[in-house]
Amino acid sequence: MINPDENQHWVPKFLIKNFADVGGRVFCLNIQTNEITKQPPKYAASSVGFNNFQIGDEIISFEDELEKIETAAAPVLKEIVSSGSITRLNATQRTYVADFMAAQSFRTETFSKGFDHQLPRQQFGPVFAQLWRSAFLLSAEILRRKWAVMVIDHDDVFYLGDHPVVLQHTETPVGNKEVGFDIEGVEAFLPLAPKCALYMPCATTTRLITDSYEEAAENLRLVKLGKANAADNVELLKASERVFKNAAPLYQALTTGVSIIADPGNVENLNYLQCQWAHSAVYSNRGDFTFAKRVFRENPQYKGTPRVRLETIDV
Repeated sequence: MINPDENQHWVPKFLIKNFADVGGRVFCLNIQTNEITKQPPKYAASSVGFNNFQIGDEIISFEDELEKIETAAAPVLKEIVSSGSITRLNATQRTYVADFMAAQSFRTETFSKGFDHQLPRQQFGPVFAQLWRSAFLLSAEILRRKWAVMVIDHDDVFYLGDHPVVLQHTETPVGNKEVGFDIEGVEAFLPLAPKCALYMPCATTTRLITDSYEEAAENLRLVKLGKANAADNVELLKASERVFKNAAPLYQALTTGVSIIADPGNVENLNYLQCQWAHSAVYSNRGDFTFAKRVFRENPQYKGTPRVRLETIDV
C-alpha cells in the first residue's frame, strides 16, 4: 500500500545521522541562499513521495526496495567507520556496500533534476525503473575496484553533500569530462562520517600504484643484495625512497584494507567534490561552512544542478 504522504529520503537517514552533532541534528548549508540551519536527519535530503514514480498508469514506489538495500549496508558501513578498516569484510558484505553505492549514485535529487533530457518528474519513472534494473551492472563495476578507507586524524571533517557518491578524473580533475564507474582514470568517493570516507580508484590507477611500489621494493632488494649495477645504486635508492614515501600508505590500504590517513589536501578535495555534485544542500556536524561557501563563491556554476545522462556499460 503506497502512502502518498510519506516523507522519503534520497540520502538515507542512517547516513545523515552519522553527520549529526551531539544534539542529534545536522547542520545544513543551503547552497542557493547560504543559509545555515539545523535539521533532524528525519527531514534532511527528503521530500514527500520522492521515491514514488508514475510508470504507465500506475504509481510505483521503490521505497521498500531502497530500504532493503540500506538495511543490508548500514551495519557494514557502521563497522567500517568504527574500525577504520575493510580488512574484515567478506564477499557478501562488500556486495551490500557496492549495491548501496550503485543505488545511491542515481537515487538523488541531483540525478533526477540533472538528467540530460530534463524530463518532468511525471515522466522520469521509466528512466528510474531502467536504472533500477541495471543497478547490478554498476554494483559489479564497484566490486571490481580496490577499496581504501580514508580517516582523518586532525581537526578537519568531511562534508556530506546531498549527492554523496562523487566521481572525478584522477589525473585531470578539472574540466567537463565524462565520469562513470566504468571509465578508466575515474576515482570514486563516499563520505561515511565526519572522519571517515571510502575511496575507490579505477583498476588502472590501482595497478600503477601497486606496480610502482613493488618495482621499487624489488630494486631496493637488489641493491641490498649487491645485485644491482653499482653505478645505479644511488639512483635506485633515491627512486625507491621517493616511491615508498609517496605510495606506501595507499599501497597498504589498497592491498590489505587498512586505513590511509587523509591529509588536508585529501579532505579539501573530497569536500570540494561534495559541493560540486550537490543539488541543494551540504551537511556537516559543524556549523562552519567557510570552505563550502568559498567553493560556491568561486564556482557559481555549482549552484546549478550537474548534468547527467545514461551510458551503456559493456558486460
